[in-house]
Amino acid sequence: MTEQNVPADEQTESLYQRAISRRSVLAGAAALGAVLAVPALACGGKSDKSAFSSTTQAPGTTAASASSSTTAKASTGGAAIPASGQVAIDFTFAPSGGGMVKNPYIAVWVETAAGKFVDTVSLWYSTGKNERYLSDMRAWVSASGGTDKSMSSATRNPGAYSVAWDGTDSAGQKMPQGDYVFFIECAREKGPYEVISQPMTIGTAPATATPADKGELTKVSMTYKP
Repeated sequence: MTEQNVPADEQTESLYQRAISRRSVLAGAAALGAVLAVPALACGGKSDKSAFSSTTQAPGTTAASASSSTTAKASTGGAAIPASGQVAIDFTFAPSGGGMVKNPYIAVWVETAAGKFVDTVSLWYSTGKNERYLSDMRAWVSASGGTDKSMSSATRNPGAYSVAWDGTDSAGQKMPQGDYVFFIECAREKGPYEVISQPMTIGTAPATATPADKGELTKVSMTYKP
């Protein structure tokens, strides 16, 4: 990963720099998130083993539990995200090119519209001597400080995956309703590097967003069910 040569034209402005600079404009961009009503995806819990799993059926085919009409306040003030509220994040990792493919390091996390880190939804990386490559997850490291590994697991093979954010921060406290930005970062040895970000409004209405494919990350969708 870090030991690979990068073409000169890709060095002009690294994706890391874009990931950092985007924090200054996210507050305005978050208002652009789509707000279409869609079926819910049932993924949940704070366990990476249960939340991040290979999918063999079409997204949206599993019914979610009934939503809660809570009036509770979040720890940071304001009406909290409903108790049953969750954002399902689906994507496919499809390697480009031939030959042997190294499994990617992938991070999925949430920030506020102002760029404040909220929680790591899931994190793939290899421990041991290969843990040094975790620093290649430059946007996630910058956002989280590189220490929020509570949702970590081993790397995965190419395929379709789904993970869900349950509306809480890294301490397990419900966040307030409002604008958030969801990220997927992918880095692979001898492969490309991509970061996808998507603003969404999380409140009392369902919402969905479908960011454009980027490199080896395809078929990305983010679906909120209150």
